[in-house]
Amino acid sequence: MKINQLRYFLVLAEELHFVRAAARLNVSQPPLSRHIQALEHELGFALFVRGSQRVSLTEAGAAFYNDVKETFATLDRAVGRAQGIARGDAGELTLGMTGSVSFGIMPRILERFHSKFPLIRMEILHLIKADQVEALASGRINLGLTRSPVHTAQIASEVIHEEPFIAALHENHPLARQKIVALEKLATDNFVLYRGNSWPSVADEIVGLCADAGFIPNVGQDTGEMQTAVSLVAAGLGVTVVADCIRSLLLPRVVYRHLRVRGKTPLTKLHAIYRKRDASPILNAFLRVARSTGKRT
Repeated sequence: MKINQLRYFLVLAEELHFVRAAARLNVSQPPLSRHIQALEHELGFALFVRGSQRVSLTEAGAAFYNDVKETFATLDRAVGRAQGIARGDAGELTLGMTGSVSFGIMPRILERFHSKFPLIRMEILHLIKADQVEALASGRINLGLTRSPVHTAQIASEVIHEEPFIAALHENHPLARQKIVALEKLATDNFVLYRGNSWPSVADEIVGLCADAGFIPNVGQDTGEMQTAVSLVAAGLGVTVVADCIRSLLLPRVVYRHLRVRGKTPLTKLHAIYRKRDASPILNAFLRVARSTGKRT
């Protein structure tokens, strides 16, 4: 049973006239008749009752028409979906992201991506950086979003957004009333840092900033996420440095202040990490949107 025989059958079943069906199929009438006869022979029953001017479907032919029409509709949908996936217009994308990435630029990137590619289903998993690397290696996610880069032979890491670091202080901190805080002024404070069980981490960047400011931070608390670090600041356990987007996390007793290191505003980067050999059109589509939406200096 050939696909073109079934297509010929569908058209003839709709036209119920060999001449019109042949014209619609852009073939002559004799080949159309031969294909229909061959199909009937293979099926073992008549599909049409032939008249002098018109034809009509047999009862078996009518039942066969309904099923074949539904099958072709399913096939057309399958072809359309596969073509969409090949173009990057449809399919699925699984993202892994640290909790802090949910703030700031990411909602805007996700909104723009969904508006451009509404047929792509997105799944978002909240994973620390070390778990993102493992999930990429196993194929559980297509792309990770983290605050620090990844350096491996299999994973690519690129900056898609930059924003200022800011200081998070308890409201009773002596510098809480200042609009701008020089990092060296926090040299005697206890720091709350977040490492996420990976290297390098944002905590390593902050330690580096402190070194630029002329001191080694006294780390009183170490946790896995920016948000948790801010919660510990609210509890009075120290100070921390976070991405500017975290200021939308309005916790009681916490104030956010602009930060300067040697007179300059330090920046934190948002990295997209993905398998170097992943040529997925959907992944590339997401990266294009992320690059055009994010801000880089």
